[in-house]
Amino acid sequence: MLQAKTKDGISVTPAMLTKAEINRLKQDRISFYCPACNQEVIIKAGTKIIAHFAHRSIVKCPSREGSEGVYHEKGKLLLYQWLKRQGLSVHLEVYLPEIKQRPDLILTIHNKKIAIEYQCASISLKEVRSRNTGYKGAGIIPIWILGGNRLERVSNNYFKLSQQLIPFIHQFPSSTRSSLFFFSPNTRHLIRIQDIFITGKTMAIGKMSIQRINGLTFKDMFKEHGFDPEDLYSLWEREKLRLRIKQHQRLYGQELAWHQWLYLKGIHREVLPSIIHLPVTQQFKMKTPPWNWQSRLVLDIIDPLPVGRPFSLQKVNHLLRTHHFPADNFPLIHSGISPVSEYLLFLSRLHIIKQNSTGNFIKTISIQKPKTIEQAIKEDKQLLNTLM
Repeated sequence: MLQAKTKDGISVTPAMLTKAEINRLKQDRISFYCPACNQEVIIKAGTKIIAHFAHRSIVKCPSREGSEGVYHEKGKLLLYQWLKRQGLSVHLEVYLPEIKQRPDLILTIHNKKIAIEYQCASISLKEVRSRNTGYKGAGIIPIWILGGNRLERVSNNYFKLSQQLIPFIHQFPSSTRSSLFFFSPNTRHLIRIQDIFITGKTMAIGKMSIQRINGLTFKDMFKEHGFDPEDLYSLWEREKLRLRIKQHQRLYGQELAWHQWLYLKGIHREVLPSIIHLPVTQQFKMKTPPWNWQSRLVLDIIDPLPVGRPFSLQKVNHLLRTHHFPADNFPLIHSGISPVSEYLLFLSRLHIIKQNSTGNFIKTISIQKPKTIEQAIKEDKQLLNTLM
């Protein structure tokens, strides 16, 4: 932990003291205590570690012990100093006895409390849920910033999005854009990724902003900087092309089952209708990739219907009931829209279907199936231009 208290309740942060001041504290044999369990702690300082406190012995402390190492401690301290320089009311490692939690930082803005968690190591979804539930129960807004060591960037717009990162996707009530936050204490860069669209099992595209924190304010973290439609659909045109021409040497699991299902339908992946595999912002809520569940919706429900016949959202949800992750997998999402509803909205914009009433739709035109891969690629481009 970076902070502890004296017998008189005075908080001390050794990382913000000089070496001489730390030595004087040790020489004076001043006792320090953990803010959470009130057990005695000792100062640990050296040339290769951030000066911090540690329990004298293994104790059952209700607050989690800082176990993520120098990288975590350095990043937490830098974020604290960054917020402090802006004149904000921020405190390090405040223990909240009512929920038995100690966030890395507590920020107060306009009488609203914000808990900032700086997470550099992997933790379970259960733990993320538990901490967020605690904060929300106490009326505190949780914001999670991940260590820069957890970002695997592939190119300007592509990065690896594992299942372990998905619970940290934020979507604030006032925005439709999904966001991830990373901070590197080594380079002092804050990385913000908005407009996250999953393109495969572990790959995603997102609009990245990489800036040193010295040139940013806390409010800047939440400025929208998503994709222009032209840029997004240009990237997605490549994704649709990749799906059509990619050669799979070995198929297994969901992909094998999907290819077998297509085979029974008598349809080849290369010539799927262009309305299949469209980018939806909420794709991270689905267990299967967009081409999988979208093709099932189109080919199992809409395509067999005569033009003018209705179908219900309830029927669609029943068909895709096993494709959704549980809603509580996303503790930082405040948007109620589902990926299925978002996709149906796309089909409405393309005049494939028309909403008849709440939860009910009518098929308005026949589904066009390209006969050749060349025709399919051409229709992909035309469709994306229409959406753009």
